[in-house]
Amino acid sequence: MRSSVSEPRIGNFVGHARKFVAMVVAAISVTTLTACGPAAGFFGDGGRTVRVYSVAAPSQNQRLERAFNASHPGITLEVIRGASDLVPKVDAEIATGADGADIFIMSGDSWFLSNKKNLAPVTGAAAKTYPGWGVNGFAPIVSYSPFSMILWNTNAFPKGFETWHDLLAPEVNGRLGVRDTMSAVLASYLQYLQDKNGPGYLPALAKQNPKFYPSLIPMAQAVASGEIGVAYTASPAVVHDLESRGAPIDSVLIKDGWASPFIAGILKKSPHQADAQVAMDYLLSPEGQRVFNGSGDAGSPIRGLDGTIDTTHMRVLSHENTPPKVVKEWGVRLRTIFNRA
Repeated sequence: MRSSVSEPRIGNFVGHARKFVAMVVAAISVTTLTACGPAAGFFGDGGRTVRVYSVAAPSQNQRLERAFNASHPGITLEVIRGASDLVPKVDAEIATGADGADIFIMSGDSWFLSNKKNLAPVTGAAAKTYPGWGVNGFAPIVSYSPFSMILWNTNAFPKGFETWHDLLAPEVNGRLGVRDTMSAVLASYLQYLQDKNGPGYLPALAKQNPKFYPSLIPMAQAVASGEIGVAYTASPAVVHDLESRGAPIDSVLIKDGWASPFIAGILKKSPHQADAQVAMDYLLSPEGQRVFNGSGDAGSPIRGLDGTIDTTHMRVLSHENTPPKVVKEWGVRLRTIFNRA
């Protein structure tokens, strides 16, 4: 008969030893598989998530996310929306080397021109014939978003609006929304409105006692809620999103209007370069462009794609026509004209 005392002690020692060995083997296996790239898919997503910081409308971002993830099951595309707040966030990530954005989509070409050294060249097949670039080879134009829209609440203004001068009607006083956070986008848009309607137009607009908003989306939401009756700018993608939710709104797009180019770049600091190239290649393909800009939401550098807007007759923001000096000058004019001291 074996001892009832010594056997459990030996058994416990052997059991603990086996567990220790198993843990060591598992740790070595994870380290080896993580280093081996393709095998990493066994553990979560193995880092195969491409994160995009984007200023595009929520509906555009969501369509891109869904379509890419459906067609590329090995990579997860995650789009995070923001506005001008994304610039300092990306700048900080570049400065510190922190993980975050792999691809950055921003209005205008100024940031990309001054940050070419922080961008990776776009090397996918679609880039070879892609027709629109903010920075050749590094930062493609992925969308033309028309902002030259008048958006109104149909309960407040059932007859609507047709021209810029309709916004000067007496009944608009105190019910108009305008933007006041100066940027290249706003400077260029104000220059467009002045060139289109004459030097007296903006001072006349200021006499309508407008309410001020930092960006386009909260202003459009204010129109939909009835907080204001009409806005002097909007984008088709934002309008369509509000209409799909039953908002009492209508709009008119000025054909010879103004558009902001949304430009994309792969950040050199991204640890997911290969997968970011795959995501960018999809976005530049005809399919990706239809997904991102279709449903009447925006224009594409690839002309004639179904569902996209023809922006060929619109003025387009660029660093060339709106350099920092012009932005600064319009900052002063805005405060003067609209008494925003």
